[in-house]
Amino acid sequence: MNRKRLLLCRPHGGLNDVLCQIESCCRYAERFDRRVFVDTNFSAAQFFNDDFSKYFVSLQDRLVLDAGEIRGRLDELDVYPAFIKGRVTRYSAAYDREAGRVLELETKKPVSFDFKNDFPEPLLVHQGISFESGAISLAALTRMRLQESLVAMLRQRLGQIGGKYSALHIRNTDHQTDYEHWIVRNAAVIQGPIFVATDNRDVVADCKSAFGAGRVHSFATLPSEAGRPLHRMPDLGDVYVRNVDAILDLLLLALSENLYVFELKPNRLGAKYSGFSVLASNLKGSRPILERLISALA
Repeated sequence: MNRKRLLLCRPHGGLNDVLCQIESCCRYAERFDRRVFVDTNFSAAQFFNDDFSKYFVSLQDRLVLDAGEIRGRLDELDVYPAFIKGRVTRYSAAYDREAGRVLELETKKPVSFDFKNDFPEPLLVHQGISFESGAISLAALTRMRLQESLVAMLRQRLGQIGGKYSALHIRNTDHQTDYEHWIVRNAAVIQGPIFVATDNRDVVADCKSAFGAGRVHSFATLPSEAGRPLHRMPDLGDVYVRNVDAILDLLLLALSENLYVFELKPNRLGAKYSGFSVLASNLKGSRPILERLISALA
């Protein structure tokens, strides 16, 4: 592996989006012999706002989950795209809905490169967002495992649920689902403890009303009123707590005996299911990946 050929991956979006971007960059790096540095905590970062290495440990030398090792050199290197040369550490960028890409605010150009081609520059920068779901985000998880501190928290939450349980993932902020009728119809069908992963506290209240408060478990810190998705609310409490909640929600969904996900109402992306729902379902069906991811969980 050529350690002088670098790829700086700055992913936008929620957890599934971040994992999709990491996997895309890793596949490119394997093809063109580069080393990937994941930077989810830089000046123009949005949503995750913390070092990915606090939550996961890389299992591959080609993938580094913290850009701290190279951050001091970034402004010195020749870079593609060239318009950020000398200011890799301090440019600003944001997702442009019309363009469908992340654009640098000064030039209005995408901070990325053509993934089909090789480049001579020692540093490539990709700052993007993904609307994919399916196998690509799951593949990213094969490259890492959970930090042991998160494994301990996962064990604690599993203990609070107690025994085998059913799990529901209900997204109901920017994307919405018609979950109300479903939980009423299935109130007498689902037995035992129920774990609810959601971005809307009203969903938790509705589930407790339908299934019984003593049976329903939900751990994520949610805003007092429904609004924007959690990954777009950096002011919502401790960023570490918010990220941990998202990661542990994913794992609790995947570890359930029975997993229920809900089809989205019509949306501008044309998505049938939340990417997070698809990732949880895929992870649940890939037991070896799940076990390796939480290998410290006895």
